[in-house]
Amino acid sequence: MSLGKKQAGPRPSTSSTFEFQRTVEEPGFRYMMRIASPNFKNISRHTTARDVLMYYAKKKDRVKEELTKASGLICLTSDNWKSEHTNGEYICVTTHWVDKDWKLQKRIIRFRALFPPHDGLNIADELVLCLSQWGIDKKIFSFTLDNASYNDVMVSCLKNRFRANRAILCDGAFFQVRCCAHILNLIVKAGLELAADFVGKIRNGIRYIKKSGICRKRFYDVADKSFHLNVTKKLRQDVYVLDYWGQRDKDYQMFALSNEEWRNVAILCKFLKVFYDVTCVFSGSNYPKANLYFRGVLKVHKVFLDTVKGPYSFLTPMLILSCAAILDPRYKLNYVQYCFTTIYGIHASDFVETILSNLRLLFDEYVKKSKSKSSSLAGSSNVSDKIPVDSDFDEHNDNCNNRFFPNSADFGGYFDESDDYKRYLNESSTRSEKSQLDIYLEEPELELNSEIDVLDYWSKSSVRYNELSLLAHDLLAIPISTVASESAFSMGKKVITLLRSSLKPKTVQAVVCLDDWMRAKGFSAEIGCKKDDDDDDNDEDDVSSVAF
Repeated sequence: MSLGKKQAGPRPSTSSTFEFQRTVEEPGFRYMMRIASPNFKNISRHTTARDVLMYYAKKKDRVKEELTKASGLICLTSDNWKSEHTNGEYICVTTHWVDKDWKLQKRIIRFRALFPPHDGLNIADELVLCLSQWGIDKKIFSFTLDNASYNDVMVSCLKNRFRANRAILCDGAFFQVRCCAHILNLIVKAGLELAADFVGKIRNGIRYIKKSGICRKRFYDVADKSFHLNVTKKLRQDVYVLDYWGQRDKDYQMFALSNEEWRNVAILCKFLKVFYDVTCVFSGSNYPKANLYFRGVLKVHKVFLDTVKGPYSFLTPMLILSCAAILDPRYKLNYVQYCFTTIYGIHASDFVETILSNLRLLFDEYVKKSKSKSSSLAGSSNVSDKIPVDSDFDEHNDNCNNRFFPNSADFGGYFDESDDYKRYLNESSTRSEKSQLDIYLEEPELELNSEIDVLDYWSKSSVRYNELSLLAHDLLAIPISTVASESAFSMGKKVITLLRSSLKPKTVQAVVCLDDWMRAKGFSAEIGCKKDDDDDDNDEDDVSSVAF
């Protein structure tokens, strides 16, 4: 049978989703596959959907077990996306945590269609249901979200519910983290608005060159022979070539920039390069990023904001990320002080003091949690584990004690100073003893540009800094952007296409989550699949993790 003949069977319309889904069940398609591969086994779309859902349920149980058995708390990111083919609003929820081997983990746990209204109250209900179904509603440390107004309402609702269950640290002071990628995007937009005039000239000038084949060829000849540029690449806004071309092409002179405008272009390009580098670091997923926030934002500030009307106060509300920077042994408190001094000058000490007091407050929560676990373990220990003592020896000691050390009954029975003295000693030792946080801060920092794995550092320091390492374990898992959730929408666009727009919501969630879980387990590497451009770039991660 010729594949080009229409007699092979009814040909599905490319505009019909229903017909496309039934293509695999058409006689012509099945006949073609039998000829191409005699071992081909016909599988209906219903069987495929059933198998996907069964496999999803099986993998979900494993992921749920990983989350419930996680030794520390779990951080979340969430974002919304609207499909252009279904006009439906979807929510993606991603979990982030550090496992028992001190490795950063990420899993998508929800990719579902939202029912209107798409407001903060409705989204809060959706998240509460999701966290309850996964059994992690009492293990949440932070929530990273963008700056949409409905997110503020949603966070307020979540805080109230978690307070009622006593499942939130420090009354929610560290619960919400603003997406740093969105913050930097606002800064860039503000800068580009100031440069709109000369940027527009450059873009229009390049359109003018590209519209004519003869003009484009002449331009590339100049770029090659006079400036020795690589002309195999696309046309770029090279300062010298465009300036040179503007002096020789009369029609292009309307797009020519003045010397001052070219200086502004140089400043803008310098900023965009730094912004690109910082964004790559913030967007990585294979290493902690909360500790890198300060140094990245400071680079952006020093390169660009000093040239505008800044400074912008985007460092102020990110207290939790300030604490994470302090727990990076290369930075500690001195680097945070340096950052705030650079931006706020003489007022920096107020910010630093606020950050340090909040870090101590958070650390105290972990000390209390650690002591409660220790006391519960001690209370559950068997009494028979104690060293046996001879009863005759006890009786002899009691007689001696009564003879040489009269008990409280001999003094009227009203006061036994021994217990009070023990409390005094405990309080004195507590007042004089330095905390693990104090000892950590007093030790010298590591080299600022040293290449270290911060999780490996705290894994090795967990014996010495027991409670503080528990705090670092959770704090360094905080994602500083919603990129992890937003990247799932790239997969969503591939699943929900024009020809697959009638997929059931549970099928869409199963496909997106399974893709994420299998990639997390190295499935793509095992089958030799090349990752898409939208996925995390491991090479980028390896470089960016030490870029600061």
